[in-house]
Amino acid sequence: MLDELQRYRLVVEHSSNMVVITDALRRIEYVNAAYTRVTGWTLDEVRGLKPGRLLHGPLTDVTCAREISRALSRGETINGVELVNYRKDGEPYWVSLHIRPVHNECGQLTHFVAIQTDITERRRARDALVASERRLAEAQRLARMASFECNFDTDEMLWTPGADQVIGLPEALLPRSFRGHVSLLHADDREALEDAYWTLVSEQRPYEVEYRLLTGEGRVRWIRERGYYLPAEGALPSRLCGLVFDISATKEAHDRIQYLAWHDTLTGLANREQLQDVLLQRLAGVREAGRQLALLFVDLDRFKTINDSLGHHVGDELLQTCAQRLRDAVRSSDVVGRLGGDEFVVVLGGIDSSDIVARIATKLLERIATPMLIQGRELHVTASLGISVYPKDGTTASELMRHADAAMYQAKARGRNTHCFFSEALNARLSERFELESQLRLALVRRELSLHFQPQFQSDGARLIGFEALLRWQTPEGRWIPPDQFIPVAEESGLIQPIGDWVLEEACSHWQQWRAQYGANIRVAVNLSAIQLRDRGLLARIRQLTERFDMPPGALELELTEAVAMHDPGASIELMKQLRELQVSLAVDDFGTGYSSLAYLKTLPIQRIKLDRSFVKDMEHNPDDQAICKAAIQMAHSLGLEVVAEGVETEAQRQFLSHHRCDLMQGYHLGRPMPAQDVLHLLAQPPLICPNTSTLSV
Repeated sequence: MLDELQRYRLVVEHSSNMVVITDALRRIEYVNAAYTRVTGWTLDEVRGLKPGRLLHGPLTDVTCAREISRALSRGETINGVELVNYRKDGEPYWVSLHIRPVHNECGQLTHFVAIQTDITERRRARDALVASERRLAEAQRLARMASFECNFDTDEMLWTPGADQVIGLPEALLPRSFRGHVSLLHADDREALEDAYWTLVSEQRPYEVEYRLLTGEGRVRWIRERGYYLPAEGALPSRLCGLVFDISATKEAHDRIQYLAWHDTLTGLANREQLQDVLLQRLAGVREAGRQLALLFVDLDRFKTINDSLGHHVGDELLQTCAQRLRDAVRSSDVVGRLGGDEFVVVLGGIDSSDIVARIATKLLERIATPMLIQGRELHVTASLGISVYPKDGTTASELMRHADAAMYQAKARGRNTHCFFSEALNARLSERFELESQLRLALVRRELSLHFQPQFQSDGARLIGFEALLRWQTPEGRWIPPDQFIPVAEESGLIQPIGDWVLEEACSHWQQWRAQYGANIRVAVNLSAIQLRDRGLLARIRQLTERFDMPPGALELELTEAVAMHDPGASIELMKQLRELQVSLAVDDFGTGYSSLAYLKTLPIQRIKLDRSFVKDMEHNPDDQAICKAAIQMAHSLGLEVVAEGVETEAQRQFLSHHRCDLMQGYHLGRPMPAQDVLHLLAQPPLICPNTSTLSV
């Protein structure tokens, strides 16, 4: 018996498992060497203590410990419970715990024998595997990726966790066979995946395909699938390993980028790039078929006025409405595009005659001219339309675009709200205009521009008040270009800005010379264009000029036409107030020719109006013109404004205007525009009485 006990002791002492024996009250009576080696506690240190007091720590599963204690109190056996314990130095370790109660011959509980297996490394490996799988699952979730294996022999398909999120199907509905998988694809994509699958089976070559999957959400999800051949290995058969990626967001972004690359973002119409591509394709088609193609340029009339006065939100909605009207007015096979701003293009294919194009153009203009309700406002908009036809007006996209654009400008010149076909005569005029613009660009550099000055007198002709600066252009060949030819070109090309700056400085410089001979009591008037008025640097430039040339208040007068002043009334009035603060005089030129004269005249911070020559010219014979002149003078005086009559060419006109108290006059009868040197001669010959006026009687 003793030998048997010694053998048991030897086994326990040399066991790699920890052995703990407690009494019935679970107080330690014995621990083996393995226990001391793992925990650091010797038998003398733990004898009489309960194991739970020694092994407890921050990671201890308190609930599990309580369950073990309750089971032992009931005399039950504990088998294979895993829990974390703590060594003497505080380091945690994992054990697999087995505890058995021991009874004596009378069946009384006398002891508990606990055997603990150190499973720390196994737990670490398992935890690392779980963490790795968790990271992999999270990476797959973030990458919108999942994987599957498909057995070639059984066609059984197994999916990794999270595949339902990638595929967009509930887990229970994930396909369990390759055939079931293919059946979920969009009908147009199934053949590509089947071909890739059979290529893998027969040639063991990886594949990658993209397809649309019909999801349980009732929507289409884009999937990229990569397949790899896995050969048989041990008990595992040869199989397909597949990776699936949800690329719906990428596809949507790509589609959006493609859409933006080819469409106008505001209206959804074709943009410039798509129009170019469409034109090239359509031209190739009609060229082969021997048919015609028409290109229509549509430009809204006075759109900028609406955009500036009512706001960009109104302008944007107006453009969207016009775009929809153009799209609705043509065939689905025709293309409507927007080049930018308020410029639209319509491409009409398969046209047999110009009459058809003219009817379509008229229809488009009528559609646009129909009143439209935009944000509670009824707006009336018209358009000008230019047309070029292949092959008559050009054989390339660039030619047709250029010629349609030219025809559109011709339509505007004809009064707007009409269409115009391109023609060779128009082309000749365009060439002349282009040449004129090219020469005008060099005119400033070559010093070909100059100022002439037309004197302004009091109505009795007895006193010179000032001069109006008039721009003149003489080419190197000695040819004078009329202002009504080159000034519109300057405005359309943007050259009016540098030319206008030069005119202002040149006029102020000449005024400085006049003052030396005539004193400071004289003024110079300069016309401002709409582009100059919108220039944010205008105020600073005027301030710099008046300070540089030491010009007293009122010496510089700026003239604006009614159309320029009323282009954006709010902004114009504010700018004119700021100009008045600089002690600059302001006048409305060509008064009576604008549509807003009476409505806005009282709101403008001006000092005088210039009565348009069209009313003065025929007033000797036309009672209506006489009545208009008298009424304009009376109205201006009632508002505290002076009146300058333009185009006074006869003594009778002067006397009539003087009799009705017109303040100032200018015209051929009083003095023709003259070069700067002639102004100096005039100022040097007092008394300054109008040379053409022999009597001052009325």
